Amino acid sequence: MDLKVELKKALIDVQNAFPFDNYIGANAYYEMYAILRDLKKYLPGFEHKRLLDIGSGPMDITGIFQMLGFQCYAVDDLSDPWHQRNDNTSKIKAYAESLKIHFHHQAPDEYTIPFETNSFDVVCSFAVIEHLHQSPRSLLNSMGTFARTGGLLVVVMPNSVNLRKRLSVLTGRTNYPPVDMFFNSIGTWRGHVREYTLQETAYICKEAGFEILTSKTFEDLAYQKLKPPLRQLYLLLGNIVPTLRSSLLVISRKPEGWEPAKEDPEAFRRALARNVPDGVS
Repeated sequence: MDLKVELKKALIDVQNAFPFDNYIGANAYYEMYAILRDLKKYLPGFEHKRLLDIGSGPMDITGIFQMLGFQCYAVDDLSDPWHQRNDNTSKIKAYAESLKIHFHHQAPDEYTIPFETNSFDVVCSFAVIEHLHQSPRSLLNSMGTFARTGGLLVVVMPNSVNLRKRLSVLTGRTNYPPVDMFFNSIGTWRGHVREYTLQETAYICKEAGFEILTSKTFEDLAYQKLKPPLRQLYLLLGNIVPTLRSSLLVISRKPEGWEPAKEDPEAFRRALARNVPDGVS
């Protein structure tokens, strides 16, 4: 069956099962198509392939993979404020169970993954790394630990230099999350901490010891946020200058003999030295 047809059917099935109306927007199809189109280059068929989604949130994306034939596993602490309102956590868990997704609810700040290491064909991180308050090294090491040798690692993030953010800065507005969200947040900030460029995303995956297969931008948000003819203009500009697109996709492979990346105090010292004032040793 054609990938677009399969994806549309899977998306409808997930929307029907998902416990929150209107959560899955028009951009979901375009995001998933960008990911799946490249996954197919390196993965001969999706049926019964084992997939782990780290930081899965409510498993909307995980569910689409499950409907396409993957055997999906997911972990998340479900600690965003909206997860914990109105019995939403229970609704998310019931949804996962209805789709036969193997879900582990992590305790806050205890990010255990109770699944078999070196066993997954695909390990994913969707819109997670930009929320981290520390180096992404630990998360990338976890992805490598659970991927089988030759397995694929999929990282998707918002593009820190997309057209919308560049225009915001040019007009004197911030490219960070709205200040009222940050000011009124309670406890640890769960929003974006550090967004990445495509080059930076490929860099962290390579530094974690993975072989880069795909490194590209794609457009998904314009289909949800913009109406014609502005949408067509945005898409055209993204086709001309791909770094203006909304989102980033890096697919890499776990090589034979891979080992987790270690802390390197000397590398950290050299990086810090670029910003140390003259005369300070």
